[in-house]
Amino acid sequence: MTFAADLDDRTYFRTLDAALADLGLPLGAVDKVRAAVVKVDYEHVSIPSSREHITLELPGETTPVGYITPTFVALHPREGASEFIEIATPAVAAAAAPAPARVKPAKSKLVEPAVKPCPTCFTGLPLSGICDWCG
Repeated sequence: MTFAADLDDRTYFRTLDAALADLGLPLGAVDKVRAAVVKVDYEHVSIPSSREHITLELPGETTPVGYITPTFVALHPREGASEFIEIATPAVAAAAAPAPARVKPAKSKLVEPAVKPCPTCFTGLPLSGICDWCG
């Protein structure tokens, strides 16, 4: 039997501030988001695996009451008109977005230097070039 929580690919947060910090919004946008959602009732705060937005939900509801992106806040209260609040222009949001993580190139395997064999006993010659066995 599969539970809905097993299929859920969202990260839940205890507070809106924690989700805002995780999404990496600039400080000015955080203040605008707080002002925009101050009158909205919500209980659950999550970020989907796509990391495109923050979702605000009420318990037992299937439709979120708000979405927060780096450029706008979309509010959809249960009783009332939807509202869209711009918190940053797309160019400013793109400039303030954190740079993608750099991936370190895989280390190449160390190649041991080729060792010349002794022409008489075929053991590896030391750096001096004189065989320890044959002299």
